[in-house]
Amino acid sequence: MVRDFWDYEAQFPEKFFTYRRGSEIIRQIADHLPEDGTILDYGCGPGNLIAPLLEAGYRVAGLDSSPSARQQVAERFGNEDGFLGAYEQKEIDLSGLRFDVIIVAEVIEHLYDDQLDSLLETLRTLSNPGTRIIFTTPNEEVLEDSYILCPVSRKLFHRWQHVRSWSGDSIRDYLGPRGFEVITTFTTDFDVTFDTRRSKHPLRDKWSALRQTLKYRTRPDKKRPHLVIIARAGKTAA
Repeated sequence: MVRDFWDYEAQFPEKFFTYRRGSEIIRQIADHLPEDGTILDYGCGPGNLIAPLLEAGYRVAGLDSSPSARQQVAERFGNEDGFLGAYEQKEIDLSGLRFDVIIVAEVIEHLYDDQLDSLLETLRTLSNPGTRIIFTTPNEEVLEDSYILCPVSRKLFHRWQHVRSWSGDSIRDYLGPRGFEVITTFTTDFDVTFDTRRSKHPLRDKWSALRQTLKYRTRPDKKRPHLVIIARAGKTAA
């Protein structure tokens, strides 16, 4: 069901979190990206992060469970220098590929323990000794704020299928016993700037970005909505 949901959503790339925030995400994590290395966008969707990474000169591959998303990515970037391909899980497990950076953007809030632990093992097998794994996720999200009612089943569910909320402390507590070292975490707001090339109203969006910046300067206690975790795979947990 999850695969079918995202296979359908892949038809509408503008609805993805990374559509307007992709360039800003890359800008904010740029210090953790290699000057000459390979990057995997894990859960790449229709390729909204791959585009700014290729524009910045990186060599990039994508991985996604949705056949529709992989097809879009392959068609969109197939002729681009630096594009390393779009893979499904089984393909990349058998490929022998290793990456210098793995970006896992807006994925871990969607996974229960079994799926998350499987993801971590995949990240380990795709890592070199020095590989950095970069997670982004909502910061201390109140899940109930995004609940909606299914009129068929009469069940409440999160409109984007988020099943857990993360903080800097909880991600350290989860990753540590599983053999992953958290190098650093920081909270941020990826909405502070906008990719005005994709905006129909660039002046309005620039003004909105300025307002976002001033909001945190005038209210230093205000919680930023996004969490970034820089980690690496260490020894396998006992």
